[in-house]
Amino acid sequence: MKQPLLIFFLLIILSGCNTKAIKDAELHNLMTLLTGKFSNEEQVANDTHFSYLNLVNTKIWKDRPGDWLYSEVFDAKEQNYVYSQRILSYERVDSTTIKSISYKILSPNNYLAGWKNPQIFENLTIDSLVAREGCDIYYKKKTSTIYSGKTKKGACASSIDYIDYILSTFVVSKNKMSVWTRGYDTEGKQVWGKIKGPYKYQKLSE
Repeated sequence: MKQPLLIFFLLIILSGCNTKAIKDAELHNLMTLLTGKFSNEEQVANDTHFSYLNLVNTKIWKDRPGDWLYSEVFDAKEQNYVYSQRILSYERVDSTTIKSISYKILSPNNYLAGWKNPQIFENLTIDSLVAREGCDIYYKKKTSTIYSGKTKKGACASSIDYIDYILSTFVVSKNKMSVWTRGYDTEGKQVWGKIKGPYKYQKLSE
């Protein structure tokens, strides 16, 4: 009986060695809340002014330093219609703040629906990404299960002529996430994005 028990405990120890150590429990908790497949189906059922979308965040580069997600937003009925593809990294800023850095993928079509097969990103290097300057999201913990994040006002420039800057706000909680992205002109007037409020997503799966 001793030998099987010894083998069992050795397997547990070895499997633990292959898992990235959790150095920051709060950062790990935020990443867990963000990761998964989300849908705003319930919102659309009550308000048809919102597009019916799916948002998927999946962990990538687990063997590389840092914490990384691939994020994709696409039409729930026409999955080939993709609104956004981003690589996101998360890091601690100070004792109360976690920062998300957003990167553009230079050849995004090569990674469509990459959340289905995260291994596709193994050959993608950080050097082939372009950081979205000024578009970092700064998260703060509000309760034990709620985080809120936003970009700095006026920092996230837009490539669209009539938009001076983009302002994005997030509220992340257990099984829920809201995202509100708006564009403002040089006078601080909202000229793009939803007026009524954010897209409200429910988590469908991890």
